[in-house]
Amino acid sequence: MRARRAELLLVLAAVGLAVSVFLTAVHYQGVPLACITTGPLDCDAVTTSTFSFVPGTGVPVALAGVLWFAVSAVAAALAAFGPDSTRLRAAHFAWCVAGLVTVLYLVYAELAVIRRICEWCTAVHLLVLGSFALALLRLQEETPATGSAGRR
Repeated sequence: MRARRAELLLVLAAVGLAVSVFLTAVHYQGVPLACITTGPLDCDAVTTSTFSFVPGTGVPVALAGVLWFAVSAVAAALAAFGPDSTRLRAAHFAWCVAGLVTVLYLVYAELAVIRRICEWCTAVHLLVLGSFALALLRLQEETPATGSAGRR
């Protein structure tokens, strides 16, 4: 089960990386996304809002997503194909907590401020949520070498 969760984390990271690279490319090319743009579903309104940039910078949030999913993929790959450790699981979980906090901020921005939802963004948000849940489950696993619980 341990390796299976790490492999699932790797799959989520790969899918999230692909979507984030796509959103980043669309941002820099300045072309509209293939999505609904009327009513409450409006990717264009979300991805061109001030919330589509890392606060205080000109860096698109999608590019930050590329970085986040890349780091998550490396941590998952290390766990899936290398020696697993409580320290690695804790670091990956902390990374997922940071991602989830960011997602909650962005969902708030979509619902309360922009009042529009982006389907692509929602997909990324769900991938981060899934990563958080799997990282939490992995954190609670016993360390194979010591047999001690991963919780302290």
